[in-house]
Amino acid sequence: MKQRWSVWSDAFAKRSQREKLLISLCGLVAVVFISLTLLVDPLVAQYGQQQTRLQGLISSNQSAQLTIQQLQVALKKNPDESIDKEFATLQEQSQSLSMELANSTETLVSPTQMATLLQTVLDNSTKLKLISLQSLPAEPIVPSKDDPSAVKYYVHPVRLELTGNYFAIRDYLLALESLPVKYYWRSFKYQVETYPQARLILQVYTLGSREEFIGG
Repeated sequence: MKQRWSVWSDAFAKRSQREKLLISLCGLVAVVFISLTLLVDPLVAQYGQQQTRLQGLISSNQSAQLTIQQLQVALKKNPDESIDKEFATLQEQSQSLSMELANSTETLVSPTQMATLLQTVLDNSTKLKLISLQSLPAEPIVPSKDDPSAVKYYVHPVRLELTGNYFAIRDYLLALESLPVKYYWRSFKYQVETYPQARLILQVYTLGSREEFIGG
């Protein structure tokens, strides 16, 4: 290993100052990218896990609600003790699912506050330049069904684009992560433009029970 390192050192020493600078910059960019990736990747990974979990809860609740409606019709036509027991069990199950859904979303920042939250944290930095802050269309977590009374939840994404140096961007991401309110990270793109300036494109989202436009 020492011999290999010696060969690399000799090869580097023989290069011109310009080549040495370019190699050093490439190495620095790689370190910067890896450090930001290690910070953000676990947060982005939570997006898929949370999405799958909520889809399961909502689908189960919608199925329970549909069966409850069918049993209500059956009970009106022909009262039956077994149907009545099944109806009561499904009602209890639906209430439990609704409570779990509510608990999953009650600590999240509201859709109307999402863009303002990103802007407020950004205003605390003088070394970052905002390029765009855009609220994207809401997306249903589970495709809507014909039943208008079915429980629905929507993903409300916000796209943020800014420029600045690595340390300013890192501090901004850390500040977002440490906020007392909750939200989810969806995607992250970091690109060095003219060193030390870089461009960050970030998507985060919150959840809401209404398909409302959240401004921005």
